[in-house]
Amino acid sequence: MKKNITKEQIIEKALDLLKDSNDIRNVNLREIARVLGCAHTNLYNYFSSYNDLLWEAHIQIEKKFIKQVLFALESVHDSKAKLHKFFYFLAEFYLDHKGWFRLLWLDYIDDVRPEKDKIATEEVVDTMVKILEDIWLSIYTNALNHERIHAVLHDVHCYIIGEVSNFINGRGLIQDKELLEKHIEDTAVTFFELSLRGDN
Repeated sequence: MKKNITKEQIIEKALDLLKDSNDIRNVNLREIARVLGCAHTNLYNYFSSYNDLLWEAHIQIEKKFIKQVLFALESVHDSKAKLHKFFYFLAEFYLDHKGWFRLLWLDYIDDVRPEKDKIATEEVVDTMVKILEDIWLSIYTNALNHERIHAVLHDVHCYIIGEVSNFINGRGLIQDKELLEKHIEDTAVTFFELSLRGDN
């Protein structure tokens, strides 16, 4: 059995196992250790509990998300197309990583939320708001209040969470994944623009 397992290896293996999981509790420290080829007691050198590992995984998913959304937008130069791509990416990322989506937004981790997780989430949200600020300014040429865009993003994101939740739980009105991604993209852009145009 392996003994030299790093914290990063444990988190990455947990993310692999969680990626498509229908229940984050289907994965546990023993399963992660088995796949890594080490004793599960080795994992306690880095994590006090499975919940502790889940919070670390939560932070890493957020980091992966923002890195990938920035990469996805790099090749899009038309501002209107970039706005569509932004919201399409959200839908695609969540639907392609159902277990991660559950960990990010649905499943209760059953522990006090660490301060570093709150900070990581705030950083991701601030980056998303800044992206949308830049896109909006390049389309409509009038700068909007940061807090206002933050509030509208929150509302639109709640809509997206609802659509994705219905789909992954088998209760969505749109059953085709690609059609749903396009529907979410178009609806999110419409909601976002209508909400902010009134501020002009």
